[in-house]
Amino acid sequence: MSFQVRFFPKNVDITLDGPTTVLEAAFLAGVEINSACGGKGECGRCKVLVEGPVQGPMSDSISKEDWERGWRLACTAKVVGDSAIFVPEGSRVEDLQIFEGFVAGEVRDISPMTTAEYIEIPPPSLDDNRGDVERLSASLGLKDGDLHISLDMLRDLPKIVRDSGWRVTAVVDRVNCRPALVDINNWDTSGRNFGIALDIGTTTVVLALIDMRTGKILAQASDHNKQVMCGEDVLARIAYAEDGGLERLRQLILESIDYLISQVVVLSEVCRPDNKKVCREEVTAMAIAGNTTMIHLLMGLHPKQIRYQPYVSVTNLPPVYRARELDIKIHPEAPVYIVPGRASYVGGDIIADVLASGMHLSDEVSLLIDVGTNGEVVLGNRDWMVSCSCSAGPAFEGGEVASGMRAMTGAIEKVSIDKDLEVTYQTIRGDKPRGICGSGLIDVVHELFFRGVIDKKGKIQDIRIRRVRANDNGREFVVAFAQETKETAISLAMKAKSGVWGAKTVQGRDIVITDDDIVNIIRTKAALYAACDVLVESMDMRFDDVRKVYIAGGFGNYIDVEKAVGIGLLPDIPRERFVFLGNAALAGARLTLLSAAKRKEAVDIYSRMTYLELTTNNTFFDKFTSSLFLPHTDVDRFPTVKARLVTDASH
Repeated sequence: MSFQVRFFPKNVDITLDGPTTVLEAAFLAGVEINSACGGKGECGRCKVLVEGPVQGPMSDSISKEDWERGWRLACTAKVVGDSAIFVPEGSRVEDLQIFEGFVAGEVRDISPMTTAEYIEIPPPSLDDNRGDVERLSASLGLKDGDLHISLDMLRDLPKIVRDSGWRVTAVVDRVNCRPALVDINNWDTSGRNFGIALDIGTTTVVLALIDMRTGKILAQASDHNKQVMCGEDVLARIAYAEDGGLERLRQLILESIDYLISQVVVLSEVCRPDNKKVCREEVTAMAIAGNTTMIHLLMGLHPKQIRYQPYVSVTNLPPVYRARELDIKIHPEAPVYIVPGRASYVGGDIIADVLASGMHLSDEVSLLIDVGTNGEVVLGNRDWMVSCSCSAGPAFEGGEVASGMRAMTGAIEKVSIDKDLEVTYQTIRGDKPRGICGSGLIDVVHELFFRGVIDKKGKIQDIRIRRVRANDNGREFVVAFAQETKETAISLAMKAKSGVWGAKTVQGRDIVITDDDIVNIIRTKAALYAACDVLVESMDMRFDDVRKVYIAGGFGNYIDVEKAVGIGLLPDIPRERFVFLGNAALAGARLTLLSAAKRKEAVDIYSRMTYLELTTNNTFFDKFTSSLFLPHTDVDRFPTVKARLVTDASH
């Protein structure tokens, strides 16, 4: 028997035919609930308040008192009758802080994936009775047999060319060795040929609409990857796919892409001189950069083998497909180019990063670091490149940290601690604090270390102040009290405006960092630093030999370099050598959309890049162990940090 469920505060109703988990019901209703563990009942982040008949096991994440009030985990609780469900702020997938900016890069010789050419075809005569396709090919500068044309277009061709008086606009796919006809119109549309560059991240998706004649970015949009409701990281997504969720994951990323396309199409109206909105069918090409797992899920390829040794993908160099084959709603015949990936954990997003940085064209040795759950690192120059990936853990995405969260509204993103151990912080968009995101966690650990609150192992010292207190597993430091005074509740960003957003955290409880949290953060920074160290040493080099360190990924733009060096996350080299690329994956995708030379360079990078597997590398584990200290076991590796510590100790 069917029954009704209503979700608050969205006031969305859904009719169900039988017992259904709250998470599944929310998915069907279009209500997004945080499910970091992929619905396995492990993370405790999907708490909801249920009023109505519900079944399911108790959870360690919910106290007995809350259980009796009706609180449940959305992933394990099943509604079995008419119910009302409240999704609190802490369990919602809120707006993420997504860094969309990137260095666009000049494309000197624009040779886009498709061209739109208005041509005049010589009409046939008794003296020239070539076929229509051959006449079209010649007018495009192609030899007989060079132009591929689908059967449907072939059937329409005779009428189109004759109705137009032999004047047509031909849209031609120039990506493959054999050009292909994408579209043919009987009027001049050569001035309207658009493409899309797309970066598919595990957490976020960013898309740019581009005029392929000029390379100009007409509109840009971003959103969270809707797959986050099935798990926060790639391993959780793969596990979800193994449980029969592959098609759902594919549909979710298609929904994310379709939503962003609808956004840029609307925005394009105000960006074009003629104020004419771009139609989806005028988008005749797409270039995509993404990690290997995300690309597999988009293509509907099972990513299972990526998870297990020897960590093999179905393909690292996908062929060019048509949009209709991938169910992407642009011109159905539009070619979709996917930037090649080097390995299961060094994907096309990293090759796009390299392409955008230009390090593959330089004589100088550069290091590229993409900071995330899977930290990817590339070292090299125009002659050689070596790469690796390390499982850094989810700490910088807010996972495995008591008050951790992704970079969303209300996340504490910047922290300063004064000599009296009082805290000032900045939250994303100036909202009430909800938790601490990655950049804020780096700041907190740095500040605690240099103020002597934690030792080099990250252990909180027994200091008699109100912010340090005992917990079940050691100690914790309170970053934000549930009831703050006005003075400490002023965010750094709001000080200049003399404004205060309030005096209470969103969840109504203290936001803390614990001994265990700090250990997890140290493990994350140790893995990334050790990965960099292994690559540099494998080439018989030192960090001093690296002339530039490129920080890729949107998260990288929020990192304070001085503080990242201070905790041993980044190497201690002159700060002017650090270059922030912004969303380099999107920048690289744009380059491949607009330039045949850049598409060739992407394949060259793929071919030249060596991949170093760290899971079987004993040197990596030795270096990782040595890095499990602040900033490092060998503090002489961090001379400027050592000097600061000596100075602070003397005061």
